This record gives sequence, structure tokens and C-alpha cells, in this order.
Amino acid sequence: MNRLLLVEDDAIIGQAASLWLKESQQVDWVRTLSEAQSALKRNTYDLVLLDIGLPDGSGFDLLPFISRRKLDCGVIVMTAYGESDHRVRGLDGGADDYIVKPLDFKELDARIRAVLRRKQGVSSPIIDHGTLSLDTVGRVVNNNGKRVALSQMEVSILSILLTGRGRYYSRRMLEEKLYDDPEQEGNAVEVHISALRKKLGKDLIKTTRGLGYIIEPLSGKTDF
Repeated sequence: MNRLLLVEDDAIIGQAASLWLKESQQVDWVRTLSEAQSALKRNTYDLVLLDIGLPDGSGFDLLPFISRRKLDCGVIVMTAYGESDHRVRGLDGGADDYIVKPLDFKELDARIRAVLRRKQGVSSPIIDHGTLSLDTVGRVVNNNGKRVALSQMEVSILSILLTGRGRYYSRRMLEEKLYDDPEQEGNAVEVHISALRKKLGKDLIKTTRGLGYIIEPLSGKTDF
């Protein structure tokens, strides 16, 4: 099941859209620009449904935020504005599609499916991060052109953090992605993170108390 972030300040529209979409998707609904940024920092989303007129700013401002953090999620802009300049601004800013309110939920479903198909169809199995390269299909890691011997669990953790560059992952979040029974794993995540730092450099994976582990985008820019 895909996970969607719905950014909509109107309570009636937000509730209706959320209830409709939850029949086939996992949906998180937020109402402000700042709440959307916080959600994107902490969670991985397949697609963002973005309203433009938000209480604390323009939804357009979320597009460069997504781009700077290299988040691999589709974006569909939703707005009451139907003028072509708004459509062009959204698409030029990085949105994948555009839909004008009032929403036709069947049309919205179709547009979501189309964006997700495109995103999933063009995604590369190779993740490059500076001198580091991870083949997510072959599960092979190279650094400075040389293969690095990693355990399967180390590759899995690295894949999660590289795919979600710019997001924090708590130990619990990683455990839930990695293990069938996280309660039985003790400090296994910390052990694997320590091993990755020894093999790939201590500065690759950073830790912030209370937030978790992160691989930051190469630009070095953060929005915290």
C-alpha cells in the first residue's frame, strides 16, 4: 500500500479526501506548510497531494523543500485556482500533475495511479551518493570504485537511509522496517550502524538525539 501525504487546510475537503483515499492508500493529513515539512522530514511518502492556499504560506514553497532534500515522491498540486500561470508555476516547480478544485475523487484516483506508475517505472536500482554507490537490486555497495563487504542487514539499513536522504529514522522506525519482531532485537540497529560507520566513514550516518539517524543530502543544506 502506498503512503500519501495530504496537505489541505480546508476541514471539509480534507476529511472527505482523506476518507476516500484511505480505501486504497495509507494517508496522513496535515493542514499547514510547517506540518507538511515536519511530516516529510520524519516519514517516507510515495506521493504528496498539495493544496496551494495554506494558513502559513503557499503550497508552492513546499516544492523547493522537496527538491532540496531529494525526496523521491510524486506531487499533485490541488487548488481552486484554474489559471494557466498557476498550473505552469506548479509544474515548473517540480509537481508531477495538477488538479483543480472542486475535486472529482475518481479523477484524483486516476491521476494518483498515473503518477505512481511513472515514478515506480523510472526509478533506478542504483543510488549514488558522492563516491558511494548502492545497487539496490544486486545489493552491492561500492565506495571510491571499490566493492565494500557489507552484511545483508547493513545493506538493508544503508538502503533505507540512502533512499530517504534528508529524513530522520528513529531506531524504532528502522526496527519495524527490518525485523518481523522488533521487540526481540535489542540494540542490533546500533551495532549495524556502528559497523557501517567503520566501513564507510563515521560522517556518513549522523545521529541527532531524540530524532534518530540520517544521511544528509550532499548539498549539506538542512531545514531544521
